[in-house]
Amino acid sequence: MGKLARFLLRFAVCAALAGAPEVPAAETRQNPPLSGKTLGTIFNNDLNNILYALDGSNTTPKQYQAVVQAILDMQPGVLAQNVGLPDPVIYPTAVGTTFDKYLVEVSRMTWPENGGADAERQRDALRSLFAAETDPLTLTIEACRARGLAIVASFRMNAEDWYDNTYLLSDFGRAHPEYRISGAGNLDPAVDEVYAHRMALLTEAAQRYDVDGLELDFRRWYRMVSNPLENHTVLTRMVRDTRKMLDETARMKKRDKLLLGVRVGPSLDSEPSPYLFPGIFYAEKPTNASCKELGLDVAAWFRDGLVDYVCPSLFLATLPGEPLTQEFAKLAEGTQAGVYPTLWPHAAWMHGIGERRVERGDDKALALYKHDLCQTVLDMYRHGADGISTFNWYAHLRNANVPHLWTDGEGAAGAGAEAVQTYAYPLLRDPDSIEEYLRRPWAIPPEPGNPDAKR
Repeated sequence: MGKLARFLLRFAVCAALAGAPEVPAAETRQNPPLSGKTLGTIFNNDLNNILYALDGSNTTPKQYQAVVQAILDMQPGVLAQNVGLPDPVIYPTAVGTTFDKYLVEVSRMTWPENGGADAERQRDALRSLFAAETDPLTLTIEACRARGLAIVASFRMNAEDWYDNTYLLSDFGRAHPEYRISGAGNLDPAVDEVYAHRMALLTEAAQRYDVDGLELDFRRWYRMVSNPLENHTVLTRMVRDTRKMLDETARMKKRDKLLLGVRVGPSLDSEPSPYLFPGIFYAEKPTNASCKELGLDVAAWFRDGLVDYVCPSLFLATLPGEPLTQEFAKLAEGTQAGVYPTLWPHAAWMHGIGERRVERGDDKALALYKHDLCQTVLDMYRHGADGISTFNWYAHLRNANVPHLWTDGEGAAGAGAEAVQTYAYPLLRDPDSIEEYLRRPWAIPPEPGNPDAKR
């Protein structure tokens, strides 16, 4: 039996035998303050952009963590690391399936023209970390603890990133294709067995890892449950059960609190701003469904004190695209929950992904990009935001000098745009700082000692 197999087997045996998970030594640390209205910024980092960018079987824990450090250099208030779809996951698990197991097979099935090379690199990178007896979640937690930064494990609650084939990424999905939502590639939490499986995944992550809470991402994608107008009670029960589980886990770990955040649709029950992102390569055009259409009874979650923060978000957006922040801010009045609308990294005039990149030295485009980004942030605060969340920002890959799709290909905003993002991120928590940045004559700070340097 190889080193990797022994590592995964040891994890599974320990998990199966443990009546209650051991509290890691790190739990004796001074926990960061966790208040839903004062988190500042929430950086949602997706499942695999770091794995995609690294060097496959040559990947080391140090290399992975260096990219995480590049995220933390931008000084978010909370790092919401996506760890599962909700199944598979990017850490050893006794409940679900690890991301590497079926990734290549299902990717080739979904995109036969690609040949699977991108999937192979991600699979090999993850297996390299497993062979080193670590994993992306553990490495990310270690980096956050060293910086005193809060981290939550974020689960995409019904991802369809592999379209109709997504359910084939997990053993549970393969065993139960009959549990799929009709016409979709994901499973239906209205089925009791699916619901129980998801609660087991959430419980495992919260109890076995030193996270500061969980984030339930109901924004990726847009079929969260069958018959959402009727089955919204299923998702409310899941949020309620997760809140109860996190409270119990906090007591067990001697923590004051564990956060529960949710990412939701861009409006409660009204038409959001128009779809503005034509360049993406989805099998069918994503919709900006309201929370009601998705089966998300956000009003009940606020009313009953179930969540600590809410991130309303368009499915895909371009600056100055904004969810209907004011609707959520009104619901949050008088509660302890914060509202963090999601800021996307592309501007409308950039058209589709990668069609119009903003590069260094393009002063006109840089100024326009800075304006659109800052003005969107200020609008969000004017509409009642407590802070800002971000999604699909990839400046950390360029800043860490890893050169794959998200920096140099169709996912890239361009080196200039990412320099603006890097400078602006620490300012996002404070509208006055963004207002001041907007008044500056430059988009990227001049080089030290050379105020006239080409930017």
